[in-house]
Formats: sequence, C-alpha cells, structure tokens
Amino acid sequence: MPKTRSAALELLRAVTAGPESFGPGYGRRTPYESDPADWPVLGTDCVWQQQALPSDVLGSLSRYGRLPATGGKGEVHTAATVTVHRTAQQAGWEIAETLEEALRCPDQQLRDTERISQLDSVGSGYGTNDNLSADDFVMELGNYFNPALSAGALYYAWDQARLGPVTIAVAVEGGRGYTRNDLMTVAAQAVADMETKVRNALGVKK
Repeated sequence: MPKTRSAALELLRAVTAGPESFGPGYGRRTPYESDPADWPVLGTDCVWQQQALPSDVLGSLSRYGRLPATGGKGEVHTAATVTVHRTAQQAGWEIAETLEEALRCPDQQLRDTERISQLDSVGSGYGTNDNLSADDFVMELGNYFNPALSAGALYYAWDQARLGPVTIAVAVEGGRGYTRNDLMTVAAQAVADMETKVRNALGVKK
C-alpha cells in the first residue's frame, strides 16, 4: 500500500481510468486531469469545489472524458476519480460521507453551468446487494443539467467502490438519446476496470 504522496501519485496515474475504460469512441476532455494535490469537496451550500488534500489523504486524481454526439444521440461526459487514503478506515469514512451528501444535498452544483438534482443513493457492503468485488460500494442516480449538452434534463449515474484505503468513483452524464441503463452500464464497466488495476497494483486477490 502507498505510504507516501509520491507513491500514491504513482498508483493514481497507473489506475485512474482514461477514455479506453469507458468504451469505443470515448476521448479526453480539456482539462483532462485534475491537480492530484487537490480533491473535490461538497460545501454546506451544496456547491462542489476543489480544496487542498486533508492530512488523511495521500492523493486524489480525476480524469475527464467525453463521447462526442453521434448517430442522432447527444454528447456524454465522464469523470473517473481515484483517492488514496492513509488507512482503510479513513477511506470508509469517505464512502459514508458520499451517502450522507446525497441526503443532505439532493440538488448539487457541479460547475457554473452544470448541476445535478433528485439524487438517490444506495450503499452496499461486501456480500450485500450482489456486491462481491469491493469492500464497500455506492450507487447514485439523478438528473443532470448542462445547457451546453441539452435544454432539458439528462441522466446522471455515479458508482463508487472501496478497496482497502483506495476509493474509486465514476460519474457518467448525458447525453440525449441515452437511457439511464446505458449510463449505468458504462459506469460499471469503468469501475470494474479500475478495480482490476488496483488489485493488480497492490497484489489484492479479492
């Protein structure tokens, strides 16, 4: 397990999903990567912002992708985030906070012109709700609003898994013509890919 921020960054760059993890046709958005010295925090006003890493987090990296509009369907946005905590217990608290955030802020502001609403979340420990791959798993579903992609609501899906001190999260947003199940399938595929990479990197067999 990484013990230093430099070791955590090496792991993050190796396992955080790029466009290839989401399927054919996906490419990079600009900017492509976040600053690994920061991580996203949901404020008391239900607005997301980047803040400096707390002392219990060794590193966090996000990568952003897109599936261009094609075949009469709209553009899809993706985000993959991997965070390395100092301990598994601290990573577990991140999972708990994710569940609390959906209750506290069912409507959230992502960026100036992007927001999600009517969030509904469910958490599953290992061995419950068909979760046989991660220590903890969270799924969130809701509506996504981005005037650059559509005048109305689009679908939003979020999956988050924990393997020891490492949390893995994927958001899939949009686009016109895609069903909620389409987004859920893409998110699950990317999470599974990152879970495999984390296990291989850390020598975890479960």
